[in-house]
Amino acid sequence: MELKNIFKLTALSTALAATLGLAGCGGDINISTGNDTTTPATPTTPTTPTQSAQELSYSGFATKSATTVDGKEVWVLKGTLAPSTAASTISTGGQDGDLIVLGDDVVWQLDGAVVAGGDNENSVELSILPGTQILGGSDSYLVISRGSTIMAEGTAAEPIVFTSVEAGLGQEGEAGQWGGLVLLGNAPVNTCPDLTNCAASFEVGNYNYGGNDTEDSSGSIKYVRVEFGGFKINDTQEMNGISFAGVGAGTEVDHVQVHLNNDDGLEFWGGNVSVSNIVLTENFDDSLDWTNGWQGSAQHVYIRLADNGSNRGIEADSNSDANATPMSQPALANITIEVANGTNSGGDDAEGILFRKGTGAFAYNMLVKGDVDSGECLEVNDDATVNNANTAALTMQHSLVDCVEPFKDAKVDAEAGTSLALDVEAWYTGQEGNLVGASDLDGYMPNSSSVALTGGKADLSNLDARLDNAEYIGAFDGTNDWTSGWTTAIHDDVDTTPEALPVMTSCPVGTTASNAVAGLYKDASVTLICTLEGNVLSNTTLLAGQNVMYKIDGGAVLVGADKTTSATLAIQAGAKLFATSNSYIAISRGSKIMAQGSAEHPIVMTSEEDVIAGAEGERGQWGGLVILGNGLTNKCPDKNACDASFEVGDFPYGGNDNADNSGQISYVVVKYAGFKVNDTQEMNGISFAAVGSGTQVDHIQVHANGDDGVEFWGGAVNLKYVYLTENFDDSLDWTNGWTGKAQFVYITHEDGNANRGIEGDSHKGATDIPVSAPMLANFTILPGTDIENASGDKGEGILLRVATAGELYNVLVQGRKGSTGTTETGECLELDGTYAGLVDNVNASTLTMSHSIIDCNEPFKYSSDNTTTADAVNVETWFLGQDGNSTAAVAITDGMPAASDTTLLGTGKDLSTDDSFFESTNFIGAFDGQTDWRQGWAFEPQ
Repeated sequence: MELKNIFKLTALSTALAATLGLAGCGGDINISTGNDTTTPATPTTPTTPTQSAQELSYSGFATKSATTVDGKEVWVLKGTLAPSTAASTISTGGQDGDLIVLGDDVVWQLDGAVVAGGDNENSVELSILPGTQILGGSDSYLVISRGSTIMAEGTAAEPIVFTSVEAGLGQEGEAGQWGGLVLLGNAPVNTCPDLTNCAASFEVGNYNYGGNDTEDSSGSIKYVRVEFGGFKINDTQEMNGISFAGVGAGTEVDHVQVHLNNDDGLEFWGGNVSVSNIVLTENFDDSLDWTNGWQGSAQHVYIRLADNGSNRGIEADSNSDANATPMSQPALANITIEVANGTNSGGDDAEGILFRKGTGAFAYNMLVKGDVDSGECLEVNDDATVNNANTAALTMQHSLVDCVEPFKDAKVDAEAGTSLALDVEAWYTGQEGNLVGASDLDGYMPNSSSVALTGGKADLSNLDARLDNAEYIGAFDGTNDWTSGWTTAIHDDVDTTPEALPVMTSCPVGTTASNAVAGLYKDASVTLICTLEGNVLSNTTLLAGQNVMYKIDGGAVLVGADKTTSATLAIQAGAKLFATSNSYIAISRGSKIMAQGSAEHPIVMTSEEDVIAGAEGERGQWGGLVILGNGLTNKCPDKNACDASFEVGDFPYGGNDNADNSGQISYVVVKYAGFKVNDTQEMNGISFAAVGSGTQVDHIQVHANGDDGVEFWGGAVNLKYVYLTENFDDSLDWTNGWTGKAQFVYITHEDGNANRGIEGDSHKGATDIPVSAPMLANFTILPGTDIENASGDKGEGILLRVATAGELYNVLVQGRKGSTGTTETGECLELDGTYAGLVDNVNASTLTMSHSIIDCNEPFKYSSDNTTTADAVNVETWFLGQDGNSTAAVAITDGMPAASDTTLLGTGKDLSTDDSFFESTNFIGAFDGQTDWRQGWAFEPQ
């Protein structure tokens, strides 16, 4: 009887050293070393050894290891795979002449360079069955020679996986643990002057590639994952995940992932191969790289760079010789690039796309999203590439750049040998359909409100037969996630535990450092105070750290100079800011704030008193956040020469661009702001002065502000997921032509310290345009009691006046219900026709409200100082005469209806079919009874 030694992972290294390091994938792996002692019987008659099915199938081209992995034998591939004249051995796998089939009944090991076929001779077809795993050791890689083919066709349920021995053993997979996959073809490359006699030398192993056959086929690669490759050859070279060298258009490549490669993800040296549905994640150098005349195509490509671990999403070259042909000129479509932060260990910044060395390209529907510490997202470099950009050999259309540092120009540099300049922003924005603004993504998937879903180039297949029609920007349509089921590191296998913020030892450039006084702050872990003050004229990033806070001091911290010097104030997720009593932040026209918090790590802006030990946060202890944009405001008759003056600081705002981009504010909490300027003015929590729709605002809270929570002066900025708590005057206020949108807004008041939930104005002059006409949906407003605050204002719901228009849907106003003015809310819905334009808007149905509920003791009020319009609108009749409205009683808890509710749930209007900004809903109010979108990031008043 044979005795087996079973090893756990912790005891594998000795066994592997003796058996070529072979094992399969999974948790605890059972390895039989085959070296146990047995007592042989003395045979009485000679016997013939019986071969297993695997031995019969694979012995002709592979070697059986003494190791078994989880019940599967391990078979070793080494050297050249050549045709055979022996009889067919194919069962599950095997060989029949020039066909070699790697079955999934065993685990395969690459030992050194494994080469399929000779160079255009002794060709083979290497077929790999679905679900097969191929493990590579430290010096191993697989080469498909010219004239040979690989047929690696997995499925979503059973992808083919190339990985490292370490990862196969369940140990940690790391970049560079093996080589990669190399395909060598007979298609054109511009390093061969004579394509009929071309033998370009591949950078590893000196294998030949290139030729004159654009339709050459190197086989098929589908549902294949290549991970942890890219071993180091020398100080300047590592292997790529998959290398396509002179590979022709007859090759089929789709649903391929390269993950954590130590050099590029995919690289193309010439050729005409097209690829689609590609996932490139955390690769060290460039995710998608081409050179030497690649003229294929790439569509539906998702690229995610690693913080402090990657270089570029795309690095695109043709040849240092601008006259070399063919010129690289691929067709690109529907690519999403998530640019990371920081630099990799080679000192390279994380960047988006670099076009250089004379490349051309026809790019459509590209989405590049940068982070707060990303490098440039789109760069064009060198004279030959500038010429291509100027002559439409290099084009980019219907694309979206959402980056802190969006562009880098080509410049005249005699030392570098360049004599031509290119304004990359002007080149980009001057082409059809291109956008610069917020991408509005949930991870890599666009939200229903994202401009990416509707901004893509139509009829791509008519432009290039290799492309599919996909009329959206980026790799995803918002519904179909084609990465599911076969990829790694982007779905359930991702660790969702929030990363702890780092401990910082110094302050960022642009701030002044001081040590925290022991015992001064409520948070004893704070050891470093970084102060920001004055005029910020260069890009500044406030880095998040568990031991650091940022002090806003010295009055207005003004970012940029109005339309002359652009700067970006970037704030990392988890950063904590506090401000002194006279201080606030203002973002000039042409500049940006990129406050990109997260549910796990929101950004908090508060008062100094709120963070000092022994003090308490209260209304009006600092200023707030002011965003100044180039959007339309009816304060300016001439929109092309508009310099409206903001009410605090006289900063100019306004212009003619309602799509203007002032950056992003996501997962941001603003507390205890709104200092008093004079007897009639206080600062708002967040002021949007003519801010354009290119700005992304979501998941924001303003708490206990001394004046309004958020206020809009014109513009078209949109908001989603807004929590406004205990603000003193109006929670949400608009005037001067705001035409934006808002969905999912929850407003609560403190009794005796608030006025209205909504106060909506437009203009006093009959010719003032634009007219305020926001589109609002899914609001819940809980106004305070009908007692005066310190300014003499009482708790009320909604007041629409001063000629505003607008559309309101799915709104719930539930007032306090008592028997006296001190225990009940004031009027919950009021129209004020003092300025007759409001009555005109009612009569013209440009001011509407539907699918809403007013649940109050004093539901309606109409007021007017103009006797000619005193009874022009009966508010109750107007409200109840529109679709879906009622004065029904509702039951909610902390804003949330019960899951079984039938008054609010199932009675709302779905606006998503009318306007892509809005998410699909069928309920009234801010919540669906199941999901509380405040959880994890919002401040909850006690």
